[in-house]
Amino acid sequence: MSQSAMQEITCPKCGKKHPFTVWDSINTMEHPEMKEKVRNDEAFRYRCPDCGATSLLNYNFLYHQQEDKILIFVDADGSSPKGMEEILSRRGNAFDSYLKRIVLSYNEFKEKLLILDAGLDDRIVEIIKSSIWDNVDEKYKDKHIDEIYFATNEDGEHGFLFRKEGKMIASMEFDMSLYNAIKEAAQARIDVLSRGDLIINREWAKNIVTRMG
Repeated sequence: MSQSAMQEITCPKCGKKHPFTVWDSINTMEHPEMKEKVRNDEAFRYRCPDCGATSLLNYNFLYHQQEDKILIFVDADGSSPKGMEEILSRRGNAFDSYLKRIVLSYNEFKEKLLILDAGLDDRIVEIIKSSIWDNVDEKYKDKHIDEIYFATNEDGEHGFLFRKEGKMIASMEFDMSLYNAIKEAAQARIDVLSRGDLIINREWAKNIVTRMG
């Protein structure tokens, strides 16, 4: 179920304090309006009533898209991934049939939603991203790219954004034929090797590719 609480937030611009709704857990079946508010950042955007400044608040919360059996824990401050891994890995509860994930930043959470909204397997997307990272590290170190994110534009076209210090410096199209080829050739093995894995990111992708040989 959804759980929220009012907390006092100090405006980073003017220093005034005002109450803001902070969510410990969000259930989109109970609160369907939150599905869009999460995606457009309204659920986490603080607006100061005094000076009008806005900022996105990063904090830990559980996102429960019950209608699609998706459960994502956002560990924004890196404080509790191990504890949540133990909780989400428990068997014999209502979440056994769920897709369960832990993400280690708010940006990873938004990317995960984009991947799932596109109907794609986030594990295969991360494997593709890992190969892109290898190419960047080999040929484009001088560009100092520090983030690569899956994205979808207004026309519904998928791709990857390359960022440096929070600014986009390049992009590339998503290769659906490559995605389908990996899915057809390796999904069964990925299913076996990654059963129970909750953190699906670059480190996971490198590990799984090594294990698959």
